[in-house]
Amino acid sequence: MTAANSLVLGSKLLTTSYAFLFGASSRRQVCWRIGVDLLLMSGALLIGVLTRETYVGHLSLEMSIGEMLGAVSQMYAANAVPFAVLATSLFFGLQLYRPLPGARVRQRIAHIAVACIAGSLCHLGSIVLFSGAPSRGVVVPAWGALCLAASSTRLLRIYFTSRFHLTPRTKAKGTRIEDVLVVGGAGYIGSVLTRQLLAAGYRVRILDLQLFGTESLNDIIAHSRLQVLRGDFRNVEDVVQAMRGVDAIVHLAAIVGDPACAVHEDATIAVNYGAAKMIAQLARAYGISRFVFASTCSVYGASDDTIDETSSLNPVSLYATTKIDAERALLDAVDDVFQPTILRLATAYGWSHRPRFDLVANLLSAKAVTDGEISIFNGEQWRPFVNTRDIARAIVMTLEAPLDRVGGEIFNVGDNTQNFTLRELGEIVAASVPGTRALHIRNDEDPRNYRVCFDKIQNVLGYRAEVSLEEGIREIVDAVRAQRITDWSNPIYSNLKQMEGDVLRVLANESVAEEAPNGELQATKQFLRRAA
Repeated sequence: MTAANSLVLGSKLLTTSYAFLFGASSRRQVCWRIGVDLLLMSGALLIGVLTRETYVGHLSLEMSIGEMLGAVSQMYAANAVPFAVLATSLFFGLQLYRPLPGARVRQRIAHIAVACIAGSLCHLGSIVLFSGAPSRGVVVPAWGALCLAASSTRLLRIYFTSRFHLTPRTKAKGTRIEDVLVVGGAGYIGSVLTRQLLAAGYRVRILDLQLFGTESLNDIIAHSRLQVLRGDFRNVEDVVQAMRGVDAIVHLAAIVGDPACAVHEDATIAVNYGAAKMIAQLARAYGISRFVFASTCSVYGASDDTIDETSSLNPVSLYATTKIDAERALLDAVDDVFQPTILRLATAYGWSHRPRFDLVANLLSAKAVTDGEISIFNGEQWRPFVNTRDIARAIVMTLEAPLDRVGGEIFNVGDNTQNFTLRELGEIVAASVPGTRALHIRNDEDPRNYRVCFDKIQNVLGYRAEVSLEEGIREIVDAVRAQRITDWSNPIYSNLKQMEGDVLRVLANESVAEEAPNGELQATKQFLRRAA
């Protein structure tokens, strides 16, 4: 890394450290939150004192207002300082002033409850040790009232923010998102996403190793709002250069698919896990809040149940395992500034400006046209499907959603109507190409079997797939028939075949990506040591 880059990165690290220490994006926000909580503490303590004084008979309706105030003020003054100091210290210690995504409100409420329980025990202990027994009766009602009040204000804030969309489409500094970096923007999904982002008015910068060339961008390469950088997303300097001035990052680049990932395990770990972790750390250091990471529903592996984002993960391949590790690295990096969103994509299909024919729906569609025969392996197994255009649209919707709805969250991307068995997929393909003969074969090479629930993305973002599986299959059938692809079996359209050829040589080149003993990139380790 050059000296200039080091200085820029160092300043960003200091900014991030400052934000982390204060637990909010500005001191004004912290002061505002503390001020509100101090008012709540005063009210809660007053409730505790009134409860105690009424219970022991020191307050009655026959007393004058002056007598009541005298009885209450003495007990209030005796408890005000320890109560406020304990409560504020515990709230800080449990990081209650660090913003948290609204969907994780249960975690926040649990922290408030822990703080109030611990505070009541410490408060009671201080009374016994230093003040005697008279004010013990204040402790439980005061801390109980504080727990209820602090929880209620945060729930109300989340409700009104969500209900009235009070969080704008912003970057970390509070202005509108305008510049988006797409890592892997020339690929199968990236080339579709880039066009949708440009159509939506964004400026787009692509960082791509261009192992498959830039033909997928030919018709937009001269677009005034598009910048294409050739670079290695495993290289710190290339990534730092690419993310300068951007408001959001979409990380699509990866070795995709179980067979392709199995060709060279070290390269897969370096690309799918090490690079993703390094890019996330750089984005965090640069104060970039929006980070969309493309994961996969393959993380669910084999299950007979319909699974959602809270279900147990059961990876059956290196591809899924590296995606899970990358997800965890991103979620571990969440703070008040860096708020990544993880999108677990269903099995992709459909046309792209960089076509792929190693995906089951696309492959069967092409074979039906050219061979008149398709092979269905383990037809009883379930898969969720989603079209390339719908994947890109989900990413755009995520970028445009209020950050408190999507930050630090995981969403399955697809539609409940597009869970199919492989046998049903074969039937749809055969119906699209009349006369196709289907061969049903049983083997144990791919144990994946999962139906996925997509309620969360529908409820939070209002997302529904717009392209049906039948329509997507017809896209591929029409493209092959019209010879938009002259030879769909060409290795360039298969991640597996490319990994077995020149792509593997580039990805495994130690001069580009030196491997550490634990499987992470050496560059990543060096950066993390500097960032620490």
